[in-house]
Amino acid sequence: MGEVNVSQMLASRLRSAADQLERAIEKMPADKVVWEPEIGGFKGRSALDQVLECAYVNGWGASIFKDRNIPPFDSEDYQREVAKRSSAAEAVAWLTETTAALSAAIAAFPESQWATMTTNPFTQEPQSWAEQADLFYWNMVYHQGQINYIQTLYGDTTM
Repeated sequence: MGEVNVSQMLASRLRSAADQLERAIEKMPADKVVWEPEIGGFKGRSALDQVLECAYVNGWGASIFKDRNIPPFDSEDYQREVAKRSSAAEAVAWLTETTAALSAAIAAFPESQWATMTTNPFTQEPQSWAEQADLFYWNMVYHQGQINYIQTLYGDTTM
């Protein structure tokens, strides 16, 4: 068995997670894409909101890996960019675009640098570049799970 190319493996996992996230939202009825379920007085986030977050975060991640610099997360820019998109089709197109950029940036990341330490932008804890890249994968998988849960709340139990 040959050596594992970490850059290619991480890029492939990102594309796969985005594909699954896209399939999950595309199978939802239009009215459920924007539905914010309420349980026990708590109002949840819509599937659309979750895909838009992943799209924005992946674009932010693309610049991180391209520039090898982690700027602070800009909440105001996030709000502006998300507000520009209001449909599942727009969210999926954006997610496809930003995931392609993130995957390309990660695929081009030097193999010798994956173990180099950096700082997690959310926790401020030390983290390797490989762990940093995996956060973007984890974020999409997490949100796919949230969307799958929303689907069960409106009665879609076929996975």
